[in-house]
Amino acid sequence: MHTAAERKDDLRKKVRAHRRARSVEELAHAEEGIAAHGLAWVKETVPPGGTLTAYLGVAAEPPTLRLLSELHREGFHVILPVCEPERQLSWVEWRPDIGYERSRYAPLQEPVGPRLDVHALLAGSPLRPPLAAVLLPATAVDGDGRRLGQGGGYYDRFLARLEASVRPLPNAAVVFDDEFLTPGEVPDEPLDHRVDAVMTPSGLHRIPEYSADRPC
Repeated sequence: MHTAAERKDDLRKKVRAHRRARSVEELAHAEEGIAAHGLAWVKETVPPGGTLTAYLGVAAEPPTLRLLSELHREGFHVILPVCEPERQLSWVEWRPDIGYERSRYAPLQEPVGPRLDVHALLAGSPLRPPLAAVLLPATAVDGDGRRLGQGGGYYDRFLARLEASVRPLPNAAVVFDDEFLTPGEVPDEPLDHRVDAVMTPSGLHRIPEYSADRPC
């Protein structure tokens, strides 16, 4: 009998292989749909000029650069993650001309700028409202809102810190259409945090409410 962690690893390998096989045309089409549905979700969820976390999808990931640009153009404050020690995240406000540097803790490029911790995000500033929503990456999500991440646990720790400080904020994960799976397909572990909505190139899928086993 495979453990939940082993089943997660198997699912990640399968999804990553499918992602590497996508064509440039498929990625371009996906980027257009993600931008349209992502902007609609943010406008429904975040007050005008409000603040949300997001991420830059690169390589074979669902592409999000166009969405980031649209959100910035609409006046939203878009905050991207930076990996820190002990698998924690800090945050940098994104703008179209921002610079990037190699992460010290993960195989990716990260935005360069003043870093914000969770408390700074939630407190806001005279120039930036407090955090209102979370847009986050995923490898797959099922119909129960179970999210399969990259395996580092960064976002589960971040969501736990948010929930310890304030009520849960609206959140949505971004995946390709065939990575939105039927309920129960993503293995669940005690520290995993579920998502409220799933954004794919073809649309936005809201997850029915659950309560019995939601982390708190």
